[in-house]
Amino acid sequence: MAFPTLSTPGSVQQHIAAAMAHVRERDQALHAFIELDEPGAMQRARALDGLPQSGHGRLHGMPVAIKEVIDVAGRLCAWGSPLHAGRRPADDAPLVRRLIDAGAVPIGITASTEYALAAAAATVHPRDARRSPGASSSGSAAAVGAGMVPVALGTQTIGSIIRPAAYCGVVGFKPSYGRYPTDGMLCLSKQLDHAGVLAASVAHVIAVDPILAGDDRTASIEQTPRLRVVRPWFEETMAEAVSVALDTFHESLRRAGFGLDELVIDADVAAAEAALTDTLLTFELARRHGATLHGAPDKVSAELRAMLARGEAVSESRFGEAVAQQAAFSGRLDAMLGPGEFALAPATVGLAPLLAEGSGSRAPQRLWTLAGMPAITLPVGEHGGLPVGVQLIGRIGEDAALLRAAARIEAVVNGRADV
Repeated sequence: MAFPTLSTPGSVQQHIAAAMAHVRERDQALHAFIELDEPGAMQRARALDGLPQSGHGRLHGMPVAIKEVIDVAGRLCAWGSPLHAGRRPADDAPLVRRLIDAGAVPIGITASTEYALAAAAATVHPRDARRSPGASSSGSAAAVGAGMVPVALGTQTIGSIIRPAAYCGVVGFKPSYGRYPTDGMLCLSKQLDHAGVLAASVAHVIAVDPILAGDDRTASIEQTPRLRVVRPWFEETMAEAVSVALDTFHESLRRAGFGLDELVIDADVAAAEAALTDTLLTFELARRHGATLHGAPDKVSAELRAMLARGEAVSESRFGEAVAQQAAFSGRLDAMLGPGEFALAPATVGLAPLLAEGSGSRAPQRLWTLAGMPAITLPVGEHGGLPVGVQLIGRIGEDAALLRAAARIEAVVNGRADV
């Protein structure tokens, strides 16, 4: 469905009422939301309709959804775990408050996996209910993919924005580390946690990014961005359907005038990044949440208990070494891209898997989270009706430039002539 802009006829109340009706109908099968807030959304819509034109924010009337690990005052934010059933925070997270202050209308809370890490939520894929919508931001990805909202907040500590966005055929943006505030958000690892956006288009991300970042600076690209193709650096085998779709996409970029070079990840980085990420994450998980998880083991999945055990085995000194190694890797990876250069990498190793097979590999997304580099996934093809995504990665702090480059690539994918 279409979503209102400042020039769209009709009141905010009409648009939000239509959006809520669509969600109620569509979500009966998808289970993307754990809670809807129709009274609150309509109250917010009435207040927006009462404002003069001069009082309209940049997101005036836009319906948005919030992942349940990000606090929304008075709403159900249970972290995907029965340990926190009924948890309703008193205050909005800064990210939520920034959206509201800009005129957005939160309509509900989307489902997360357990602690944004482990046991899957009830959400299913918006195109095939037999399949997984991805990792912990699955509810947000499915809500956008099903046309229920144009924008939803998500989080990524390993791959939980990029992977579900790619599976569900939407845009997923993980900004540079620290660009968005993470206060009022479930903290798993201070070293790795990112807040981000899942959206219907790059234009939607460009609209909300400066608001979420509190940064009004913009970037323009005068020349066609230089692209560096990163071949798989991880051990998992790429599905043929994904490899073929990406090769076809690369050829379409060449025809559109983009130059494509290769970028090779250093062997020592490729060999160490998975274990390094696990060390950082599980150590902090154990220190931050160990007492709670041990307090009710019957309410904790086997996968999460295994992660907890690994973290408890990591010493303080090893964690300190890992932090230093992360910083070194981040600097090296960031330096591999020159001004105006962006890396192109697979977003996933395969298509959305069957539910019984889990939520898919974290391998293609993990390295860029570890490095804190901004990454965005764009839908670039399909196989058997299931989306294939590509990942575009930029230099740390050059988020606005990355989004502008992504918009130009999206235009190629959509067959527009304005590139």
